[in-house]
Amino acid sequence: MNEEEVVFVTEDKGLRKTGKVDQTDVEILKSVKTGEGLITIKSKEQLIAMAKAASDTFDYFREQVRNKMTKEQAEFVRRLRVDKGYSWRAVARQCYNQNWKGWERWDPPSNQIMGMALCERAALMYGENYKEEPWN
Repeated sequence: MNEEEVVFVTEDKGLRKTGKVDQTDVEILKSVKTGEGLITIKSKEQLIAMAKAASDTFDYFREQVRNKMTKEQAEFVRRLRVDKGYSWRAVARQCYNQNWKGWERWDPPSNQIMGMALCERAALMYGENYKEEPWN
């Protein structure tokens, strides 16, 4: 592989299989093909900083979700992800659109990390792992 070749890696089965994707997913997949909006990671330090920011965001969202998700909301998330194959971004947007009482709003509505946190909590409420089948 030459240095100019773009590689897109994801663990989201909603993007790997035929699932329901969010418009943001579509835009990202298009940008992978064209290179438009591509962020080039030029150093190990830059990669570590980005990973830390993502990890901190995930921890923040996990805490929000852990304290707020009801059984009915977990059922809604499970239907989206497991039954309908929604990507993490699509799950996040659909939950955002529910405007659940007492929940903080997140930005963007299609935040992939929030979608992961929502799926993680819902899966735990079913005694399952959001990184494994049937979730992913």
